[in-house]
Amino acid sequence: MRRGIGILIFISVAVVSGSARAQGAGQPLQVGPGTTASESGVKVPSNWKITPGGYEELTDEKSRMAITLPKSTPVIDGKSVTTGLVLRCEVNPSGPPIPRLTVIFTSLTGVGHFKKFQTRYRFDEGPVRSMELTSNIGKNYARAIVLPNLGAPAPGFEIVGATRLRIEFDFKSAGVTFLDFTVTGAPQAMRAIGCQ
Repeated sequence: MRRGIGILIFISVAVVSGSARAQGAGQPLQVGPGTTASESGVKVPSNWKITPGGYEELTDEKSRMAITLPKSTPVIDGKSVTTGLVLRCEVNPSGPPIPRLTVIFTSLTGVGHFKKFQTRYRFDEGPVRSMELTSNIGKNYARAIVLPNLGAPAPGFEIVGATRLRIEFDFKSAGVTFLDFTVTGAPQAMRAIGCQ
């Protein structure tokens, strides 16, 4: 998948407080020329798309999210699976919003693969961080895997100075899946969704 070519992929999930929910059917995610978030007017690079993210459960306010695609579509358990990295802001009662990173897989079956699995990720040439995670399951087998904001620096903040994010999921019987994201422009994406 080349970044220079416009790509239209239908993502039918929104991530709300770490769980996957159905958004409108046929809601396109287009990665191509840079998009301007109409509400904020912030220009974001072509590897990010700003899209509506539903309503915040705590505040009931409309939210936005930024989505970027991996350099290539992963194949899991013999099937090509659409995936994306979602950047959202979480409400923080004691301060500014907290950026949260979530990996979304659409149309991924095999519940047994996702009870608990090992995850390793790395920003640029920084340290490799390992943890055990689970996924939240939404409609049509969409899955959301949150990279928790644990440790220092938290992934939601570490992405700001990074150009690349590599993530490896060990889904046991489905095998190891490797995702490589270009995350250049994350600061602009954060501003466009009101997270800075």
